[in-house]
Amino acid sequence: MKKYDITISAILMVVAAGLFTASSGLPEVEGAIGAGTWPRVLAVLLFLLSALLMVQALMGHSSKEEPFDIHSEGFKRVLKGIGIILVFCVLLKFLGFMLASAFMIPAIMYLMGEKRIKVLAGLTVGVLVAVYLIFSVALSLPLLQGSLFV
Repeated sequence: MKKYDITISAILMVVAAGLFTASSGLPEVEGAIGAGTWPRVLAVLLFLLSALLMVQALMGHSSKEEPFDIHSEGFKRVLKGIGIILVFCVLLKFLGFMLASAFMIPAIMYLMGEKRIKVLAGLTVGVLVAVYLIFSVALSLPLLQGSLFV
């Protein structure tokens, strides 16, 4: 397990550095929290937690168990989740953020075990309204529009 912890922590540290760099292009607001602040905060937290995982692994505090079984139901669910995210990325390009998210949110919820249609629909609408209000209204950031609608 030690080699898995070290490998995963190194990969996540690189991802965190990339996210931090990519977020530097977002708009800044003098003396206030701007659009680029939260991505940078999350990138720093990801980096610090990844570094902590690496330190724990190097000090010998990793679990002795195998990290996962590729034949388990949980691993198959992870693969389905990755598939949903990949479809989301394709839909994002063509349909834009709101419509792609209207697919992804209930799909992930269903994958995680939620079967009630009213809950799936209600939470999807609630999350999308919240995202619109926070980003489009409060932060004045346009949401990604798909190439089919531009």
